[in-house]
Amino acid sequence: MDTSVDVFAGEFEIHLTVDGSSPAVGSGALAAHAAGRGWKYACIVLDRGRTPLQPMATFTVGHCTVGAALAAARSAADELSAAGCPVVRVKVEAAPWARGVPATDAEGAALGPGYYFEHHVKLLLPPDADPAGPARCAVRHAAHLSRNARRVRDDGQREQFVTQRCREVGSATAGRRLEALLAELAARGYETLSVEREFVVHDSAQTLDAGWIDEGEGARP
Repeated sequence: MDTSVDVFAGEFEIHLTVDGSSPAVGSGALAAHAAGRGWKYACIVLDRGRTPLQPMATFTVGHCTVGAALAAARSAADELSAAGCPVVRVKVEAAPWARGVPATDAEGAALGPGYYFEHHVKLLLPPDADPAGPARCAVRHAAHLSRNARRVRDDGQREQFVTQRCREVGSATAGRRLEALLAELAARGYETLSVEREFVVHDSAQTLDAGWIDEGEGARP
């Protein structure tokens, strides 16, 4: 993925994934470091895949170029690693309306598969819900499930994320695929709490998600 040319500009969200086997995860040191820096911290658990446990620190950077955002991400990754929290993945995500995000399929294809739209749908499930139901729905739309192990609701209900990825397309096509996913989830009675759309402009370790989302399974509306 080539981010040497600052074709993207806007606000960016940085995700730093830490090695799940690090003692800093279990001891709470990672959570404490993130809190001290004012970063969000989530312990993401994928529903399937080679690396299901993915502790993650997240922060945003204001309007800048992707080069500046990547520099901030790498600096923060070095900081975490020096604190005993080894970073195994750096992701930089732009809003869908940021400069440089492809509007057409031709523009998306020109960027290549290293860049992709990512959609996060947060579902609210009853305590006894079988996750196999939304999982079956997700795989038909190049998506799959995850959850934040740190998030426990007082009412006993469960929050589950459905993450969808769309590569080598423009924002219009990605939007249609998201709408198709949302429509099927609604038709099957699943309650949606929130929806996020992002465009990934840098992902240093996509193989970390091997075995999770099979993008060949999904529908292509």
